[in-house]
Amino acid sequence: MRFSSSFLLITPLILVLSACSSTTSPNSTTQIKENVITPAPEVEHKAYSNILDGNFRGQLSYKNNKPYFQSCNDPQQYQIITDTALNSVYEKIDDNEDDPVYIEFTGQIVFPKSKKSKPSVLVSLDRLDHMASTKTSLQCAKATDTFSFKAKGNDPYWRINIHDNKLFLATKASNQSYAVTKSTIESTRQRELTAIKSDGQTLSLKIQPGDCYVPENKEYWGYITVVESVHGKFSGCGELGQLTSDQSFAGEYLSQSIQQPEQDVNLSLNANHTLEYQQGNQLTKTVKTGFWKSNTPDTVVAMFTKQDGKKIQQEIVFKRKGLSLSSHEINKDNILTTLDETLTFDKMNGKQVSGEGDNIQIKRQFTAQFINPTNSIDLDVQKAVRNYFKIHRTDPKNTRFNSVRFDLNGNGKDEAIVLLDWCSSNGCEMLVFESKDKGLIFSSRVSRVQAPILVAETQHFSWQDLFVAKDNNWLQLDFDGLSYPLKISAAKSIERPTESSGVVLFSEGRPTTWFSIK
Repeated sequence: MRFSSSFLLITPLILVLSACSSTTSPNSTTQIKENVITPAPEVEHKAYSNILDGNFRGQLSYKNNKPYFQSCNDPQQYQIITDTALNSVYEKIDDNEDDPVYIEFTGQIVFPKSKKSKPSVLVSLDRLDHMASTKTSLQCAKATDTFSFKAKGNDPYWRINIHDNKLFLATKASNQSYAVTKSTIESTRQRELTAIKSDGQTLSLKIQPGDCYVPENKEYWGYITVVESVHGKFSGCGELGQLTSDQSFAGEYLSQSIQQPEQDVNLSLNANHTLEYQQGNQLTKTVKTGFWKSNTPDTVVAMFTKQDGKKIQQEIVFKRKGLSLSSHEINKDNILTTLDETLTFDKMNGKQVSGEGDNIQIKRQFTAQFINPTNSIDLDVQKAVRNYFKIHRTDPKNTRFNSVRFDLNGNGKDEAIVLLDWCSSNGCEMLVFESKDKGLIFSSRVSRVQAPILVAETQHFSWQDLFVAKDNNWLQLDFDGLSYPLKISAAKSIERPTESSGVVLFSEGRPTTWFSIK
């Protein structure tokens, strides 16, 4: 497997001269031809990645005068390192050192500078955004995805909430709604924006990082805010909502080895920012654990802190393209090494266990059906197709689509099988979206598919096989744990579809009605 050998660092080769070799003084011109000392390869030292503006929320507590953080979705406590006056803010919120407080801050997970440090990682607090007494705060039950910025003041009373480029101002006199025109709240570096009402009235909002207290609620907010509008000038405290969208990275990934399937690697990026890396089978399994972090839509940093229970410091910076992560180098103990070949992980629908799953069959009962598209557009499918092109940074231009629904993986929810109007005599482009609680998630793309499509009784990785006709022959599309085959030429040729379930998708053939993606 491409990962196993690449984790070895290049170390200087130590050559030991034999006892019979002659020695020379520093001024001697004698050349030793029998023993050629090869220069050691240059070692590239590199600091670990610095990820700014990561959002954290949970509880802050002190032990032996040291601050510790416990995330809302992780029972483990992590020691905090910071240059901020964290303790002085804590004492204003709660003067009892034994009491935890609710905290929101921007920062990142980092390796300790000393390898002798007991914890494998620390949490670096770069900027304190919010702190409140647990007695007066909703804590982790507080919604942070319903606003990008909010502010308030009590002299006089006023409130602001900004979300989706809409600004809502509430005062004792009235409630006002504005559209943000000249800027958006995108990061902690944002300082000012302008909003306008439908009647043309404008509002300006100035944001200045600073200590801002609400004593009656025992709250600290990290921004001093000034609002100017026709309704007056207001000043008070403000805080950011959750601005990062790195949860799109969360999920299961697989790196496959064609020559050695037993050396496939599963990489789990969990929603609480922990990760797990598993390579090999039960007899020769390598397990690494750690954390992941990101502040861009295209890059994710994997931090490996333990291998088979032993502490390590390794980092891989992955670039994302579509649903794949790839990297060609690893940073181990601050020494950068190029991998033998590019390491690529593809996003999966679930974790694959090496040597298992392909032979597992879930017995399903089918009723013969002829399924065709309806005459109305499926808005959920339209959104999923539009997001697919957005993720792949491709302009669909005048591309149109149509779709049918059927449960392909037996989870009780209907997948979306989509045909694009990229058609020729050889067939059309097909997209498959899996139905999950959060909506339709891209699963597969298959080129040059001829409709109708027959659903088989047989399965691979719990997904039903599909039969399609090709040049008076039949092809069987098997799910490989990641997707159906990208190219129809990679499908398995069969004499006839003897194990059909009786379910036919696009039973009347290629759609005659197409809908716009946008």
